[in-house]
Amino acid sequence: MRGRGAALILSLLAGLAQAASFWPVQAWWLQVLALAALVALVLRRPQRAFALGFAFGLGCFVAGVSWLYVSMHRYGGMPAALAALALLLFAAYLASFGAVVCAVFARVDRALRARDVGPAFRATALGALFAGAWALTELLRGWLFTGFPWLAIGYAQLDGPLAAFAPLLGVYGVCLLAALVAFGFALAAGGDPAQASRTARAIGVALVVLPVAAGLELASIDRVSPHGAPLHVRLLQGNVAQDMKFDAQRSLDAMHWYANELLRGDAPLTVLPETAWTLPWSRTPPDVRGEIVDRLRHTGAAVAIGMPLYEDRPAANASAFDAGRSLTNSVGVIDAAGAIAWRYDKRHLVPFGEFIPFGFGWFVDLMRIPLGDFARGSRQQPALPIAGQRIAFDICYEDLFGEEIAAQVRGGATILVNVSNIAWFGDSHALPQHLQIARMRALELARPMLRATNTGVTAAIDAHGRVLAQLEPYTAAALDVDVQGADGTTPYARFGNVPVFALSLGLVVAAAASMRFGVRDTGRRDDRSR
Repeated sequence: MRGRGAALILSLLAGLAQAASFWPVQAWWLQVLALAALVALVLRRPQRAFALGFAFGLGCFVAGVSWLYVSMHRYGGMPAALAALALLLFAAYLASFGAVVCAVFARVDRALRARDVGPAFRATALGALFAGAWALTELLRGWLFTGFPWLAIGYAQLDGPLAAFAPLLGVYGVCLLAALVAFGFALAAGGDPAQASRTARAIGVALVVLPVAAGLELASIDRVSPHGAPLHVRLLQGNVAQDMKFDAQRSLDAMHWYANELLRGDAPLTVLPETAWTLPWSRTPPDVRGEIVDRLRHTGAAVAIGMPLYEDRPAANASAFDAGRSLTNSVGVIDAAGAIAWRYDKRHLVPFGEFIPFGFGWFVDLMRIPLGDFARGSRQQPALPIAGQRIAFDICYEDLFGEEIAAQVRGGATILVNVSNIAWFGDSHALPQHLQIARMRALELARPMLRATNTGVTAAIDAHGRVLAQLEPYTAAALDVDVQGADGTTPYARFGNVPVFALSLGLVVAAAASMRFGVRDTGRRDDRSR
C-alpha cells in the first residue's frame, strides 16, 4: 500500500515539474524528464496506470492553469470554495486524457508480455503507441467542447531542438516527438524493469537521439520569405485592472489615454488591445472620437481598436446558436471619416466567458462577467491591407488554434496580430504561457506575430518565433516596432493538423496490431539478463 501511495505522489510531483517546464522554469528538457518519469512509473506499476496518469495530469493542470481560479473568484465573484472546486474538476477533466493513454499503454504492454515478444519489437511497439496516443489525446483535447489545448506539451519545447518540427507538423507534431523522446529516455535509463536489456536500452537511446538530431538539422533550414518593406506599428498596453475595466469613469479615462498615445505616435498602424473600448464605436464620447479622427485625417494612418461591435450580418443568416445576439467581440479599424473601414469579428468564442454552453446558465449566473454573450464571426474574413502588407487579426484565446490561423495564412496574410485582455487572470503565469503560444504560431506559420494586450505581454515576435521586443507587464506603455512581413507557405500552414493526425493514428493502429501479429522471442532470452 505504501508503494502504491509513493508512486502516486511521485507521479503528482512529475506533473508539477511538467507544469514548471512551461513557466517559471521554461525548460524543454524538464518537460521530457517529467513525462519520462511518468512512463517509468507506469512500466513499473502497470496495474496502476490510469491512477498514475491521472495524478500526473492533475498535478500539471492544477498548477498550470491555476489562474482560472483568479478569473472565477476575484473577477467573476464566485465563492472561493466553489471556484477552487471548479478548478479541481476542470483539471480532473484535462488529466483524464493522459490517464487514458497510460491505461491503454499498460494494457498493450501486458498483451505483448503475454506473447513473449522480443525486446526490440516490444520497445518499438510501445514507443509508437505512447507517442501516437499522447498526440491524439492532445488533438482531441484541443477540439472537444470547442477545445482547450493550453499546456499541450509541444509548447514547452519552443527553445529546444524539437521545435524545428513545428513548421512541418505544428505543435501537435512536436507533442508527438516529445512523447517519443520521453519514452526513449525512460527506456534508456532502465525505467522498465521487465526489459532491462542492451537491446531495449539501445532502442531507447535511438528514440532520444534521432529526433533530437533531426531537429538540429531541420533548424538550419530557413523557411521565412520576406515580403515587402518593414511596417512600422505602434502597440498600446493600457494596463486597466479588470475590476475597474467596466467602471464608467475608468473606461473613459482609458479611452483618453489611448487617444493621447495615438496622437504621440507616427506609425501607419496603431493597435489597441481586446475590449480597449468597452462599448461600440458608435457610442464613443464625441471628444475622444474627435481627437482620434482629427489625427487620422492629418496623418492618413489607421488605428485598430478592440471593441464590441454590433453584428455585421443580416439576422436571417445567423445560425440558430447565434439567434438573438447583437454584439461581436471585434477589432474595428477606423478611417479618416470616423467610420469603421474594416473589422474582424472573433470566431472561436470562449465557453462561459463569451458564450453560455447549453445547460450552464446557472454556472454563469454565479459570476459577474460583462459582455459574456457574443455572436460568432464568420469563418472567412479578409486580411487588412496596409502599406503593402496583409494583416490577419485574431483575438485572445483564438491563437491557441493553429489550424484556424493557418487558414488566414493560406488566405494571404503576411503579418499576424493578436489582441488580448487576460487581465481576467491577474498577475499570474497565464501571461508568459500565452506568449509561448504566440511564439509557436509564428514558428509554425513562418509569420511575424504582434501582440497588443491590456496588461501584458505586449510583444513583437519575428517569423522565426523569437521575441524581438516586449513591454513590461502591468504597465501602461507603448511599443513601437518595425515588423518585416513574410510570405510563402510552410507544410503546416498548407495542411494543418491532418498529417500529424494521420501519423499519430497510424502509430496507434500499428501498435495495436502488434498485439496480434507480434513475433515471439524464442532465441534471445539471454539478452534480458545482460
